[in-house]
Amino acid sequence: MIAKSSRRSAKRAFGIIAISMVLCLLIIPLPLVSCAPEQVIGRLLICGDIDSKTFKPLNIGDEYSIDSKQIFAAVKVTGVRGSDRWRFIWRNADTGEVIADSTNIYSPDRSSFMEGYLSNKLLPGEDGVMIAEPGNYIVSYYHNEDLMGTAGFIINRPEVSMLEAGFYRGIDERGEPVDAGDIFSQKDIIYMSMKVDYKIKGDSYKIKWFTGDEFLGEEDLIINKSCYMPGYIVFQLMNKDQKPFPVGTYKAQIFYTDRMMGEYFFEVAAEEFTEGVFSGEALYQNDEFGFTVIHPDGWSLTEENIEAGPTVRFAPEDGIRQIIINIWVFKKDYSPVAEQYSSFADKLMVKQIGQENESGIEKTESEKTIGDTEVVEVKYDKIEETDEGWSMTFSFFKKNSILFLFMRLTDTVYVDYAEKVVDTMINSISFTE
Repeated sequence: MIAKSSRRSAKRAFGIIAISMVLCLLIIPLPLVSCAPEQVIGRLLICGDIDSKTFKPLNIGDEYSIDSKQIFAAVKVTGVRGSDRWRFIWRNADTGEVIADSTNIYSPDRSSFMEGYLSNKLLPGEDGVMIAEPGNYIVSYYHNEDLMGTAGFIINRPEVSMLEAGFYRGIDERGEPVDAGDIFSQKDIIYMSMKVDYKIKGDSYKIKWFTGDEFLGEEDLIINKSCYMPGYIVFQLMNKDQKPFPVGTYKAQIFYTDRMMGEYFFEVAAEEFTEGVFSGEALYQNDEFGFTVIHPDGWSLTEENIEAGPTVRFAPEDGIRQIIINIWVFKKDYSPVAEQYSSFADKLMVKQIGQENESGIEKTESEKTIGDTEVVEVKYDKIEETDEGWSMTFSFFKKNSILFLFMRLTDTVYVDYAEKVVDTMINSISFTE
């Protein structure tokens, strides 16, 4: 029996199965014979396994997957001397790249003649992920530097499968999605991610997203580097006008090479009101009338002094909450009496929305108490089937004999949120001594 020997190339680890003598009697010491046996080199074969006893090739074939654990090149030889050298070179036939190259002598018993199967084994690389890139390959077998045979085989391109898909709020430092969910706030950045078993250079992916049947956007991705292990493909979803998504239900469709792989749904919910929006440090102060009022953090403030008195406009600057709050402070000669509140509100409503025709607008009047303040409210609601309606409330009240008027204008989504903001502001009004 010949001792095993091996040599590793710089590119890929090899296992050299070595020659095994079929019959020990065929290990012929050179001094005992008068002439050398005839040298015969058989056909080079590619196979998936080797018989552990006879070293005969098993599962001969020319197609393999990247998940193959081993591929053998085997050849039957007769009459080779132990001191002769063998060599196997494995090449990518498409690129010419040598992926493996190994050589050695047939046997340490240099004076003997050999008969049996010589085989050379290709193993997965050091990362253990795949045996070779998909493509066409050629193995060349040399005896004493003479090319004695070649054989070709194919590593098949794997079929790509989607392992999972979903929506996320963030991406970590490795580029992988984190914080999964299907309900988002309007402040969230929304990512759509899919996990696939392989990413193959040249493959194309696409995502499209909609609200109802309205197309909002799409994004394409072409893989520029193959990766033969599970990995993520991530897209960021953007509204068509680059603004935050309105509150509602959305769907996304994922495509792989123009074939839809799945359809998925997510929701965008309205921001919820919390007392935390008021730190108490955002403050409007009016020296003429001697009062202060808090307003939410991060809101803009615009003041205008008109003949009837100061007007102050507040609005969130994040572009998410569709809310406008106005405060009017009336000088005594310009203050409407309580009986005029309703008609006065009508005129302001028309002026605010620029709509003289009040059809489709529902008006209600009510009274309520905020802290120790009695408030008269006149409310207008415009309901639209397309969710583009609005709601406006005028809140009249007196403090220190001064008439205040708060106006809240919002879309239908943020009515409750804005009402709580207005109530908090009204309750915060204080007067300087």
